[in-house]
Amino acid sequence: MSRLVREHARGTVRDRYLVKGSIAPRFVEARAVTADDAIPFAPADAREARAFASMIADGSIRMPAKGRFYFDMDAYEAAAAARRAKSVPVMLIVALLVAVVAVLFYRI
Repeated sequence: MSRLVREHARGTVRDRYLVKGSIAPRFVEARAVTADDAIPFAPADAREARAFASMIADGSIRMPAKGRFYFDMDAYEAAAAARRAKSVPVMLIVALLVAVVAVLFYRI
């Protein structure tokens, strides 16, 4: 008789969390997700420096000690939710404009 055995989740932390971009995955892969696990980080180029500054501004990246940073997943998810909430009215307006243009062309 075969018996079911529960296996523990395998893979890296990144496999279990959806993070986008080039910066957040590096922190997740390094397991720098708490103040105790903070790592040094230096952006590779100007584009990455802007993204890093933005993540510090929205609280996704925290600095518990000078030159050491960690990724705050809760703040990252809150910032992503705020960005999505801001995009909903814009999407509605665009959809209404498309509908109005379609109706106008239909009348012609």
